[in-house]
Formats: sequence, C-alpha cells, structure tokens
Amino acid sequence: MFRVAGLTDLTVGEHEVLFQPGPIATYAGQDLLDEAEVRFRVRRLRIVQQELARRGVKLLFVLAPNKARFQPEDLPLRLRPAPGTLTNYDLFTRAMRADSLALLDLVPVFARWKTTKPYPLFPRAGTHWSGYGATLAADTLLRHLEQLGGLRFPQVRTVGSPRIINSSDSLLATDNDLGWPLNLLWQREATPLAYRRLAFLPPQAGQTRPSALFIGDSFTWGLMQFSPYIQREFSEDTRFWYYNNEVHLPDSTYHDTGERVAKLNLQQQLESRRFVILLFTEHNLKDREYGFTDQVYRLYHPLTATDQAAIDQLAQKLTREASWEEQTKDLEGFQQRIRAKAQDLYERQLLQ
Repeated sequence: MFRVAGLTDLTVGEHEVLFQPGPIATYAGQDLLDEAEVRFRVRRLRIVQQELARRGVKLLFVLAPNKARFQPEDLPLRLRPAPGTLTNYDLFTRAMRADSLALLDLVPVFARWKTTKPYPLFPRAGTHWSGYGATLAADTLLRHLEQLGGLRFPQVRTVGSPRIINSSDSLLATDNDLGWPLNLLWQREATPLAYRRLAFLPPQAGQTRPSALFIGDSFTWGLMQFSPYIQREFSEDTRFWYYNNEVHLPDSTYHDTGERVAKLNLQQQLESRRFVILLFTEHNLKDREYGFTDQVYRLYHPLTATDQAAIDQLAQKLTREASWEEQTKDLEGFQQRIRAKAQDLYERQLLQ
C-alpha cells in the first residue's frame, strides 16, 4: 500500500522497479577510492596478466552492468546522483585502458542495447541482468575470447522466438531475486520477460572447448543458469570461484564442491587453464577482486628478506604515527591493518 519495503537491502524505485542500496550508493560515488590506489591496483592486475600470458594463459577482466547505472530514470528522485558524479567505474575503466589491460566492459554495451533490443535486459524485480540479457552477455564474451585466444567455440544457435513469461511464478534463477523476499500476499507481476531458445552444438572441426577459470560475483551465475554457456562451451574441468572462496562446478544450480580456493594449488590451477576470467559488477570493484590479484601477484613475485625488512620498518613508522585509540581499540586487528598498509605502501613505491 505504501510502497515501502520492510527489507534493509531493498529500495523501491519508480514504476515499482526494485534496486539494492549497494549498487545505488556505488553509482552515486559514495564508496569512491583514491585515484592513486586505483592506479596501483590496476598496475598489479596488469602485471598478473603479463605473468599468466608468459605461461600461455589469457586473463580477461569483464565488467557487468550496474542496474542503478543502467536505468537511473527508475531510481527514487532523492537517490539520483548529479550528472558527472565521479565513481569507481570511471577510475577503474580509465586506468585499465591506460594500462592496456584486457577488458570487456559490458556497461556501454548494455546501454546501447537498452534502446535496440526488444526485451528487458534487467528484470523489474531483480538486481542482476535478466535471463535474456545474460545470454546476450555470454554471446559477447565468447566472441571476445575467440579474438583474445585465437580459437573458435562450438556454435550456439537461436531456435525460434524467445519464450515470453507473463507470470512471476515462471521466472527463472535470479529474475525475481528481489521480488520474492518481499513476502507479499499478492505477487506484483515482474513480467513480461523473455528467455531465448538456444541449441548448443557439439564441437566441429576447428572448434574447441577450452579450460577456463571464472572468478567473480553473483552475475557469473547468469552465464550458466539461464542457458548452459559455461557448461557446454568450456571444458569439463572449468570451475567457478565464487568471490574467490567457494569452488563451484559450472552447472545450472549452485553446486558447491566443498573445496575452498585457499586449499588449492594456485599455480597448478592457473597454469592448467586457457583462460582466467574475472567477472565483477561495479559495486564490487572496491574489494580487490576478493584477494585474487594479490594472491597471484605474490605467487610470481614473492617477498624477499630485504622486502620484509623494509615493510617492517614502514609498519613501525605507521604504528608510531597512529593514535593511542587506534592502537588499543583492537590490537590484533590494528597490527594486521598496519602490516597490510605498510606492504601496500612499499609495493606502490616499487611500481611507480
């Protein structure tokens, strides 16, 4: 009745379009990082890309679109940022292009499709790309990887017209992931949405199903749950490292193998792949790829005794400069943060 959601992680926009507050805040620049920090992170990522390339592995960073950026006209008026607001998306894409990082930025692609495609690319009651949008993104990703890796994937054919859904009860996967938690007596229809009918053909002469490692956030599920792109276009040893923590088989359900990334042989996992694909949406850019880039950089650039001594000196200096309140509030956590900050400062100096 009052168009107010009783959930802290949900915002009701115009035309009853549902959003998550996190992506809205990121689109408004509220989690903006320091530009020097962004350049440092991208340089490390570029070094990781080069190290993997020397070992025959192609790394690609894929940026999934943010729903708030995709359709700001449906945000509540009070939450719409001023035109030209600087965001992490601006800083990262600028730095990635300046450093020639292999990047597939789907944000402008979805912006173009918004006015040219016949079906919704984001559902009204979902925070992720729609089933229709996800399959278009998957098609684009495959074509990009073909150019990057010099190969051809097995063919995917469209079979007839898409299946049009007119009932919330028939929506698949994430297409109603913000609608169901509202727990309404009567479901507001979040449709119509479209699901493409696709046929995945077996490999023909000159085509291959390469081994890949996907590291990403929940947008990655869309590449396997609506249509089996990852399952059918990549080899059977392909895995999805969800937030660089859980190891999942690329099937149509959330199939956690029980393995954890921290327990695996990182070098073997990386160097046995044809592709490493990092797929994140805008509001997760601030989180350092959930440790992945740091881990791979350290694998190929271990700290020497001289490095450790220099970092120790920096940590001692930072400790002396910290306030008494900072040091005593959480002593163990403070020491860990100081050490991490000292290491970042030291490595920034090396990369300048």
